[in-house]
Amino acid sequence: MGKASDAVSGSSDPDVEDWVRSFRFPESGSPELPPHHPNCLGCGPANPHGHRLSVRRCGDGVHAHHRFDSRHVGAPTIAHGGAVATVLDDLFGFLLYTVGELAVTRHLAIDYLAPVLLDTPYTLRAHIHARDGRKLHLRATIENDHAHVVTTATALFLIVDIDHFLTTTHQPHHR
Repeated sequence: MGKASDAVSGSSDPDVEDWVRSFRFPESGSPELPPHHPNCLGCGPANPHGHRLSVRRCGDGVHAHHRFDSRHVGAPTIAHGGAVATVLDDLFGFLLYTVGELAVTRHLAIDYLAPVLLDTPYTLRAHIHARDGRKLHLRATIENDHAHVVTTATALFLIVDIDHFLTTTHQPHHR
């Protein structure tokens, strides 16, 4: 992957250009991983509607602790499935720090094995199951405080270059 800061030409969006200039992969020895950007719905500390997910390296993968709150309600006392999907997609995004390349979600599949409850502590874990060229096959779980898996997820992410984020019009990928 080329340096993100070297590829800022062609974008007319100052937010994208700022993100590109500031994007850095953290040192491989650091367990704490930085948010994707301040307003990220999954991990951004400046997003008042977000989850503020805080993620750490763990072996070859990543893990986080999270509580869904009243902003994430679906049915009473239960987190909305879309809120759970958001957190899992963002958790998968943190695996990119371990790869050192940019990628985007191509496919996300979630099995809700039990309700994900509001105001309940959960542990989230994700790892790269396999890599095939540009394709990253990812897996994740959400466990309750009794170590019971309540949700599993798989995803396919595609490695992209920085131009993917700088292009103002995106065409569907047919691959």
